[in-house]
Amino acid sequence: MDDDGPMAADGRSGRFDKAPALAGMDVRVSRGRDEAATVAEVESLYFAATSGRPLYETKETAAHYAQLYGALLARPDLVAVQARDDGQLAGFAYGHPWSWAEQADSWADELRERLGEAAASLEGRIAVYPLAVHPGYRRAGLGRLLLQTLLDAAGTPHAWLITRDEPTPAMAIHQREVEANRSRSRDT
Repeated sequence: MDDDGPMAADGRSGRFDKAPALAGMDVRVSRGRDEAATVAEVESLYFAATSGRPLYETKETAAHYAQLYGALLARPDLVAVQARDDGQLAGFAYGHPWSWAEQADSWADELRERLGEAAASLEGRIAVYPLAVHPGYRRAGLGRLLLQTLLDAAGTPHAWLITRDEPTPAMAIHQREVEANRSRSRDT
């Protein structure tokens, strides 16, 4: 990303004067490969969403996350939500129920160790991998809409966001939703 403005999902530089309204946004849910966003679209959006502050992700990292998405498309329990504006991918999130029995990598081992007894609470919850919004659509509620649509489609309010241990826009949305759910459960 350069100082002239955010990078468009197709890799072009562009300025957005203000976040567009969500009213014209086409938001749809897909399961597995049915009507799924392409791996190339996810890679391009992920890079546009994360190449600037605070993450400064590389194209290689974007390619890695897109390849992971491509591999997970074979899962019948994969739920993805995409938001398109005039056909262009503006936001995207996906997840599936977490199962410790499926985990065979060092990252999952480290996570389980760090969480200790709390690790059991992740079992069966929706693991939300990326929650990515194109910079031109930030601060318009699109990330929140994607997360809520994903949880509704998965049939559960219980999810956890796979993200880095630093403040990110996706983490902020997730934390606000957790707090809102706590407040609603105390009020009832």
